[in-house]
Amino acid sequence: MIWESLQVKDLSKAIQFIGEKEWVCEHLFTRLLKKQRQKCIAPDHVWISYENGSPAGILYLSNQGLLLPYLPFLDAKSNLSMATEDYLEDLDSLKRLLFPKTIRIYSIVGKLLFVQAMEELFGFNEGVSVDYHLMTRSQADPLPPLPNLPSLHIRKATRDDIERILPLQILYEKEEVLIRPDLMDPAKTRKDLDLALREQIILLGEIEGKAVTKAGTNAQGLLYHQIGGVFTDPNYRGRHFARALMIRLLQQIHGEGKNACLFVKTQNKTAIHLYEELGFQIREAFRIHYV
Repeated sequence: MIWESLQVKDLSKAIQFIGEKEWVCEHLFTRLLKKQRQKCIAPDHVWISYENGSPAGILYLSNQGLLLPYLPFLDAKSNLSMATEDYLEDLDSLKRLLFPKTIRIYSIVGKLLFVQAMEELFGFNEGVSVDYHLMTRSQADPLPPLPNLPSLHIRKATRDDIERILPLQILYEKEEVLIRPDLMDPAKTRKDLDLALREQIILLGEIEGKAVTKAGTNAQGLLYHQIGGVFTDPNYRGRHFARALMIRLLQQIHGEGKNACLFVKTQNKTAIHLYEELGFQIREAFRIHYV
């Protein structure tokens, strides 16, 4: 297996290689789509491997230290030990590619097996790993009816809503995202939220003008949109607000001819139950490793 830097002219080949499996690595897939539109890979780094002349794997390292591995050649083995033993030389070549880089890896995101391979390769024994279920929903499946919630007003959020959504976003990140909530950076959260409001579908649920629940996409691919940031103010939970928002969001996603995917913490039984009731199925184990 040969690893080499991915060139702009080969981006379409890499995108086609992932193809219908984009839901396995939606963050990677949408970044490749964006690079194709921009016709530039810098300042990030992308490598592609070839086996017998055909693409076999992709590794994406962002300039901010986010590592996104897509290593489907590991899937042929029943466990990580067998996979890494057979592909030890190939994985070592990955290590040689990455170590000369001055970019520090801060997090690894992807399918559990792929992230585990990176953890073992680089000896990331410290840090924190968070495990998720990767779930998908087909646009062909009928949606349940909207719950009758006359007090809840649902609409698409715009950049003008940023100050109204920001408190919800901060609560969401402290509860669901950050390993160290005490290190919350409101300025960064606001900047990221502004970008999401410009590029993604964000739905907002209001009660008497107060923002109480939100949901949206965080990646939009060719066949799938990935849902994230589903959150309801703790004071308004248990009223089916998230269900209503999710159904409306899925109506829009499926209306665009897209399937839906998301990942949810394995211990979040309430959310998993909701998503299963909405027609999502658990497809893969997923992990985020914070170095």
